[in-house]
Amino acid sequence: MGSRGFATEKELRDRLGTIQNISKVTKAMNMVAAAKLRKHQDALATAQVFIAGLDGMFPEVETEKPDMIVPISTDKGLCGGVNTFVNREARLTMNAKVAKKEPFTLFTYGNKSKGNLSRLFGKNLIGGISDCGGGNPVTFAECCEVAAVIAEQDFGNAQVIYNSFVNIISYDTKTDVIPSLEAFEQEAEKKFEAYEEEGDEGGLMKNFYEYLLAVKMYGILQNAQTCEQSSRMTAMDNSSSNADEMYEKLLLQANRVRQAKITKELMEITGGAAAVQG
Repeated sequence: MGSRGFATEKELRDRLGTIQNISKVTKAMNMVAAAKLRKHQDALATAQVFIAGLDGMFPEVETEKPDMIVPISTDKGLCGGVNTFVNREARLTMNAKVAKKEPFTLFTYGNKSKGNLSRLFGKNLIGGISDCGGGNPVTFAECCEVAAVIAEQDFGNAQVIYNSFVNIISYDTKTDVIPSLEAFEQEAEKKFEAYEEEGDEGGLMKNFYEYLLAVKMYGILQNAQTCEQSSRMTAMDNSSSNADEMYEKLLLQANRVRQAKITKELMEITGGAAAVQG
């Protein structure tokens, strides 16, 4: 059985080259994320004005239908802990329902939540959405399509779990409750009884619900995307710093190995010359 010795100079140089290449990649990803973050922050600022006034429009109602858990994650990784916090909150929520023997369903947004949660709660998974926006800020038209797919599901209350952007280095994981169309229509009769309705009475509340849901998802997805880019920028900056630090340490070790090799060769030359003279 062979023993493992110290790394040779060639091995150290190979590692240095690998670390240098990794550092170049992470620095490039950091710059790309920083550029995208600016675009997403502008889109989020517009969305926050657009969704102002939604508070209280979606009351949580008691219903016999099961709740639907909707974690909002990313499609790609290398973005810090944004997906970890969302998936952890979703697991805690679903485990609590399992402990209470309450029925629920799972509808995922993003590949990272689907891949992570389907292993434990695959029997509750009823569908999902992925690759929405393609890395660009999500548009309201795309949010209308997302809202339409969610509204088609059979649920009582939907618990949407997402990250809310605070600043470049921090975000909060929140859970917003959205009732189903049927539950919303029941509450709307009481909530809006002081208002007069015009037009198609049968479809007015349905259209109003779909619009409110699309606006709600617009704000949620803009927050989630902005958190993704800010977290990716921070993660790649930390990775670049770690790679540079590792490079400096290995370079020092490689120089020591090289210096020891040169010293050994000089000693051999000096010893051989002394032997010849003696």
